[in-house]
Amino acid sequence: MSDLDPFKIFLDLQLGLPRNGPGSRAATEAAFAMLPPLPDKPEIADLGCGQGASAFDLLRLTNGRVTAVDLFEPFLEKLGERAEEEGIGEDRLTVTRGDMEALSFEEAAFDLIWSEGAIYLLGFEHGLEAWRKFLKPGGFVAVSECTWLTATPSDEARAFWEAAYPTMGTIASNCEAAVRAGFEIIGTHVLSEDDWWAEYYTPMRARIAEMRATYGEAAEEVLANEETEIALFERHPGQYSYVFYVLRRKG
Repeated sequence: MSDLDPFKIFLDLQLGLPRNGPGSRAATEAAFAMLPPLPDKPEIADLGCGQGASAFDLLRLTNGRVTAVDLFEPFLEKLGERAEEEGIGEDRLTVTRGDMEALSFEEAAFDLIWSEGAIYLLGFEHGLEAWRKFLKPGGFVAVSECTWLTATPSDEARAFWEAAYPTMGTIASNCEAAVRAGFEIIGTHVLSEDDWWAEYYTPMRARIAEMRATYGEAAEEVLANEETEIALFERHPGQYSYVFYVLRRKG
């Protein structure tokens, strides 16, 4: 198996997890609770939806329709299978394969854009600028973004994230970026440590053990990199986390 594509290994790892990034139903609900009342049947886009954990949460929280967007077909297949199992039809859930930076929706199509742990692929400020036109005037965005919680992180944490995500900001700098992108700040919510462990890092550790037994050395680089990230979070709690930014479009 030495010719396996590292990305395919990473994708297989992700497909075995309950969520495709730090988060929880409670965190999603906490961010949603900050929003002012939405229309009775809001149009919602869930961008970078992965296997759809947040999309199904949003369906429970509203009577609206969710358009779930991701680039990776295996994630969308899992999402579609779950929708079929739960009896959710196309009147409530639309599944779309697409690039978050090249969306083909009409302008002002959505009351709410939601994105958990995915906007970093575009860059926080650029992503907000790119998505703003798809919101109705006064519409809302809620995104979670990996964020420094201290101005003085450990050398190890700083070195890791400067390599992995050099533009990672603080809550203050991200709020400033959101304002520049044309949004008002409604509120922020910091994910708890349990939001990283319960549905992401703990099952990831179990999945890594399974994949080592299946793939052997072919997967070692990918799996070791994930273990490094887990160990970093374990050693440096409270220095960084995902933070929800709940925003309203100005104008």
